[in-house]
Amino acid sequence: MRSSTLLRFASFSFVLVGCVANGPDASSDDPVEGKADGGSRRTFSVSASTVEALGGSLSGVSPAVRTADSGHTPSSYLDSDSCLGALGPLGAWGPLGALGPVGDSTWNASTWISAAGNWSKWSEQMTDLGGPLSEAGPLGPKGPLGANGYDALPQINDWSKQLQAGGVWSVLGPIGPLGPLGPLGPLGPIGAHGYATDDNGSYVDGSKVVRTIQVPWDGAMRTYGLFENYTEDHAKRMTNNDTSFMVHGEIDTDSEVDSYTFYSDSDQFVTVVVVPENALSDFDLELSSGRGTVKSDSAGMQSASIFGIGLEDGYIDFIQMTVSQGEKITAKVSAKTTNAAFPTYRLIVVGSGSHIANTDIKGPHQVAR
Repeated sequence: MRSSTLLRFASFSFVLVGCVANGPDASSDDPVEGKADGGSRRTFSVSASTVEALGGSLSGVSPAVRTADSGHTPSSYLDSDSCLGALGPLGAWGPLGALGPVGDSTWNASTWISAAGNWSKWSEQMTDLGGPLSEAGPLGPKGPLGANGYDALPQINDWSKQLQAGGVWSVLGPIGPLGPLGPLGPLGPIGAHGYATDDNGSYVDGSKVVRTIQVPWDGAMRTYGLFENYTEDHAKRMTNNDTSFMVHGEIDTDSEVDSYTFYSDSDQFVTVVVVPENALSDFDLELSSGRGTVKSDSAGMQSASIFGIGLEDGYIDFIQMTVSQGEKITAKVSAKTTNAAFPTYRLIVVGSGSHIANTDIKGPHQVAR
C-alpha cells in the first residue's frame, strides 16, 4: 500500500475517534431529527459515480469544504488511492471484506461468535449493566449517532461534516456500512445481541426468527433492525426484507445480474455498497424503485500485469439515497470483470432510521431522484 494511503487512513481513523472525544457537552443528546434542511425533505442520491464526476473538485459543495486534517487537503481524499478506492476501507482488503471479522472462515470472528449458539439472555443481562446495547453503547445517545458523534462532525473540520447524510464521504460515516448500524456494529454478526443464526443467516431465538431489537435512548426506546448476513439464495427469495442486511453473493459470468428486493420501514437514508472479495474484481451497483433507477459503475479495482499490481482510477461502487416509508427497492449487482478464482462479493445495505432523514448538505455530487 502506498505511504500516502497509509497516512490518509491514519488521518481518517483520527477523525472518527475525534468525533467522540471532541464533541459538545453530552447534555444535548439527540441528533438533528431531520431539522437540518429547515423544512421540506429533498429526495436525491449520491453514488461513487457522482462523486467521481466531481473530477477532484469540491467547488459547489455546501457547506464549503476547505479544511481536512493538517497533512492533506480535502480534495486529496478524492484520489483513487484514497479512502473511496480499492485500497480503502470499502475495498477487498478492508474490514468489510473477506479478511475482516465477518464471514464463515476460521479467521472471521463471526464464525466463533455464531458457534456459541444463542446467548441472548446473557446479552440482556449485559444491557442492564451498561453493555453494548444499553443507552451507554454505540447505538445510544452518547455514541456515534448522538450529539457527541453525528452532530459533532462539523465541529472537527469541513471534511468531517461530509461524513453526515448526503455528504461526499457519507458512505464512510456513522450511517454507512462502517458505522454502528452496519455489519461491524452491535446489530450484526459480531454484535452483542446474542442470537443464534440458522442456515439462511437469519437470527433465531429457538424456533422464532428475530428481526429487530430495542435500544434505550434518552428515556425512550428505539427499534433497530438486526443486521443479518444472508445467503444469496435466501436473500433473493425474501419478500419482506428490510434495510439492514448483507448478502454473500457470486457472479460467474459478465452477463449475470443478481437482484435483491427490500423495503424501507421509514423515511430515511439507505446506503448500499458492493464490496469485492478479491481486489481484481470490479462489481457495479444499481438501485431501482417507483421513483426511477440510480446506477454506480465506477472502476474501483486493482489490476494485474507483467509489471505487477496496479490500481484503476475509480472507486468501490456505492449508492446512498433518500427513501420513503414503504418504498420497495431492488438492488442489482453486475460485474465488469471478476477474478475466476474468487468471483464473490458482499452486498451491504444500511438504513439510517427515521431519526436521520434530512440533511443540509448540497452539491453537484447529489442527483435528484
